Amino acid sequence: MVVLIAMLASIPLGLAQAEVRPDHAKKMAKGLAIFRDGVGQALKQRCVKCHGGEKVRGELDITTRNLLLKGGSEGPAVVPGSAKASRLFKLISHAEKPHMPAKGGKLPAGLIAKFAEWIDMGAPYGKTLLDSKVADGEMQITERDRGYWAFTPLKMTTVPKVENSQWVSNEIDHFVLSKLEAAGLQPNDPAQHRVLLRRLYFDIIGLPPAPEEVANFLTAADGNPRAALESVVDQLLNSPHYGERWGRHWLDVARYADSFGFEQDTDRNHAYHYRDFVIKALNDDMPYDQFVRWQIAGDEIAPENPLALMATGFLGAGVFPTQLTEKEFESARYDELDDMVGTMGTAMLGMTIGCARCHDHKYDPIPTRDYYRLITTFATTIRSEIDVDLNPAVTKAGLAKWQVVHEKLVAGLARWEDESLHERFIAWAKNSPDESAEKFEWLVLDDLEIESLNGAVFKSQGDGSFLLAGNNPKDDRWVITTESKAKALTGIRIEALAHES
Repeated sequence: MVVLIAMLASIPLGLAQAEVRPDHAKKMAKGLAIFRDGVGQALKQRCVKCHGGEKVRGELDITTRNLLLKGGSEGPAVVPGSAKASRLFKLISHAEKPHMPAKGGKLPAGLIAKFAEWIDMGAPYGKTLLDSKVADGEMQITERDRGYWAFTPLKMTTVPKVENSQWVSNEIDHFVLSKLEAAGLQPNDPAQHRVLLRRLYFDIIGLPPAPEEVANFLTAADGNPRAALESVVDQLLNSPHYGERWGRHWLDVARYADSFGFEQDTDRNHAYHYRDFVIKALNDDMPYDQFVRWQIAGDEIAPENPLALMATGFLGAGVFPTQLTEKEFESARYDELDDMVGTMGTAMLGMTIGCARCHDHKYDPIPTRDYYRLITTFATTIRSEIDVDLNPAVTKAGLAKWQVVHEKLVAGLARWEDESLHERFIAWAKNSPDESAEKFEWLVLDDLEIESLNGAVFKSQGDGSFLLAGNNPKDDRWVITTESKAKALTGIRIEALAHES
């Protein structure tokens, strides 16, 4: 056991001795002096333009030592301590192709010798080669990053050629059949008319066909199957259920719900407006670019269009705490903005933008600084409720009709006030009874019995008043019992009196 421990302890010591040589510090200091004496300036003037900042050819970024040692698509660029084994030295000395630098001719022999000595000393850097690069680990967006698939516009695709061209009936069939043929597979036999009809119904509107619809389709398909099929597809696409069926998928992506979530989960009373927009947009075959723009900024793009205002419900569809303390307002606001940006990223770009809230994205080209720049775009987006007229034309027509009736009534009222009001008021005053002649008298009730249901004691004071004693409950109910010969009682009054105690 003692021998085993001693052996294990010797392993890291041996590695440490191999990694750090006695002359390491001396070599690095000399290499740093060479870097400052010309190598660094040459790298910055002749190399960084193509291998740093926004343009990084061959995936080789030389702006920092860590990135230089990381290498590029052709492998390591520098082997610290060995210029002869370093690809960088071979290219600048024109020992291998492609000769570097790519433009401006070969470096002077003396400078190439300095590069060799610098690499042999360990290739140390005095500072980064780009002033904008504040740290070795800061993410830099390259041209390759800008070509990330989520940023690339859609392009028309060439329809693939197939061997069994008689099987295809439209361009989509070409894509399906080309994959089958590449895998050595044959298409299935055509589905029976009844089966095909059920597939269409469930796929397009999510509901089964009624028995009479099945019978009508089978009859039509016996005569002209293709025409019958196209007729059913058009019918289903024009059904309001189409938007309901397919809108569900987008509503899931947009994290739609009828309540705010969290432990209170209170109702979001007007959430359905956004749901209705999605359904209507699909049923109306709204262009996708407009569908996206309205959800992000419909109130700015088309402020007079109620449908565009409804579309902005996308931004506020996420969970939101409806009960906040003063200290929670700011953090909840940033959580809300993160929800907006994160959902926009996943829904519209297929990217997890929210990952960059705390650090540069590990996989996608999204630096943290760009995340917060994007957050500022939504900084003025505030949850609010506004009045929306869903059908302005109908409202305007109805208001015009109402206005005609209203004006007649107002004119009639004004005419009656001018012609009849004064005389009618005088007649009413003469015929009305004199209410002031009626007298009301408060009577003190005698022989009262008062009972407290929570233990208080009522002590009679001899003048018709009572003093409460005993228990002093927070809440109490009294039962008062009395007899009176008075008639036409109109009210009972209890007066609270002060007492010396």
